[in-house]
Amino acid sequence: MECVLDEELLANIKCSDQEEEDEDGEKMEVEERLPPVDSTVQSASFNGDDSDPLQEAVCNFPWIFEDSDMLMNEDQLADVVLKKEDSARPAAPKRGRGRPPNNNGNYTSPCGQLWSVTRSPDISAEDLPLLGQQACGKGPARTVSNAVEAWMLLFDDEMLRSLLRHINEQMRKRRTATSVQRPLDVVELRAFLGLSYLCGVFRNARHNGPLDELWTLELGNAIFRASMSLARFESISECLAGNCGWSEGQKLWQRLIINCRSYYGCSSWLTVDETFCAVAKSRMTLCCDARTLYMANAVVSRNQRCPDKDVEQLICDFKTTGRNVTLGSRYLNLTQCEQLAQRQISSLGKLEANSPHWPRQWPTESPLFGGSSKLIPLDGDAVFCCGLSSQVDAVQAYEQTSEACQQFYEHSQRFSTAHATPAPLKKQINPFLQLLHFVLNAAAVNAWILLRLSPKGDAAMDQRDFQRQLGLFLTQQRLQRRLQRRSTSTSLVMRLQICEILGQSSQRLLSEATGEAKLTHSVGVLTPDKMSLPLGINLASRYGEKHRRCKPCARNKRGTKSRTRCQQCLQHRCGNHLISRCYECVGILPGQLPEGNMVDEGAT
Repeated sequence: MECVLDEELLANIKCSDQEEEDEDGEKMEVEERLPPVDSTVQSASFNGDDSDPLQEAVCNFPWIFEDSDMLMNEDQLADVVLKKEDSARPAAPKRGRGRPPNNNGNYTSPCGQLWSVTRSPDISAEDLPLLGQQACGKGPARTVSNAVEAWMLLFDDEMLRSLLRHINEQMRKRRTATSVQRPLDVVELRAFLGLSYLCGVFRNARHNGPLDELWTLELGNAIFRASMSLARFESISECLAGNCGWSEGQKLWQRLIINCRSYYGCSSWLTVDETFCAVAKSRMTLCCDARTLYMANAVVSRNQRCPDKDVEQLICDFKTTGRNVTLGSRYLNLTQCEQLAQRQISSLGKLEANSPHWPRQWPTESPLFGGSSKLIPLDGDAVFCCGLSSQVDAVQAYEQTSEACQQFYEHSQRFSTAHATPAPLKKQINPFLQLLHFVLNAAAVNAWILLRLSPKGDAAMDQRDFQRQLGLFLTQQRLQRRLQRRSTSTSLVMRLQICEILGQSSQRLLSEATGEAKLTHSVGVLTPDKMSLPLGINLASRYGEKHRRCKPCARNKRGTKSRTRCQQCLQHRCGNHLISRCYECVGILPGQLPEGNMVDEGAT
């Protein structure tokens, strides 16, 4: 394997240092010179008094955009001021023939919405200031240092136990008189999920091979063969695809949403929009942080819901916080946007020309105002903003934030765990399995963002590297168990591969195997003067490699098995059919035994 796992990562103690700024130096700098217009706006909007006290750490996260990209420069602000002054002056009387205009700068939409080219001066003071909240993790998410720590915050133990109960229940239902499957435990379930994540990494190309190739020696990977067999992996997948209701999948989904909301603090820019849903006959609406693409909230429903209720549910955590929400075309409601502005939330959206709120006979040459709302022409349509600060470029803000939900969905499907579905199950429609795959994908993407935001994480970590490390970490405990288990099913070659995957030294394993081989295959020669045996008789070890059936017991239809055997003919005998003599009775001292021969316990 390319990556060597470090067990000390799971035991790191996290700490975050906080640096204080010199306030006196900042005051002297402000008194010496007057900052430009854009920096004045930024310092006024993003000051320490308005910021969230939980969000004080500075990180090197590669933001999708910067807050300063939304602010207008000096030239744009000057143009806005000139347009306001020109619109406030009375229009010069038009001379000559021709019919005077009927609108006088006022327009009406089919639904009765009034729009005007001028904005009332008392309304302009109602723009909401942008507080400039910085995205960050909350609580334990601020101290995560590796992939599995971040992932376990979102896909917690309760979700694992629920999934485990469902799989074992399906295994009990599939039990027959001839086939009995071993129940699953948490360690094996984590290994199964880890292999599912690795399948998403190795099977994300356009032209993929079959799933069983990953278990082959020629084209596969050692971690798949070392973690579990292909038959076991397919059996667990079939149990997950068993008869399970929609309610079981909703329990996992709701738990994921609670965890995503609990361990993350959003920035100032949110996006609410509908995305494609792979679950049959269901609708998915996401609320994502536009600066990080983190899924802060989501709604999945199989019934038709009111768009206004979806918006209220998705932004319930951000009321009166001064944030901005960009709404998709299906969720843009002017009345609701006015209500959001009263609750300190500004809104953005794209108003299409066929909308009932579109003003009649609007030449789309200049912006229109209606209360605290504003329409800005854009490629035949218009950008609608409500409550947004006049210092913010609304068109730039919409273009930067409108695709956040779609970008999150693309990230979640880039290395999807759905690639781990066996071929027979791909032809079936199973809502629970499809929703489970989306839960796993969303948890991985959000955990990847949390790790990069953490002071102990790597902000430049690639998504593929994160998911690969996550898959390796989840299978680590299973590999350790197989390495330490003294069973004959795990061969020496497989144990050596496990040592290589875990990054452990194989010297101890090789020395133990060498010692066992000497003890098993060594032959001791006893001289005739010490034992009344014919000349040239060689005695092997009295313990065989495996437990075999005792032949005298088999004649009596008994199933006694034993590891002891005759040292001469090497036939296995149980204690009732084998006469043993200790070395002391034979007259041999321990020091006289040949090298490698097994010492009797009574002689030590």
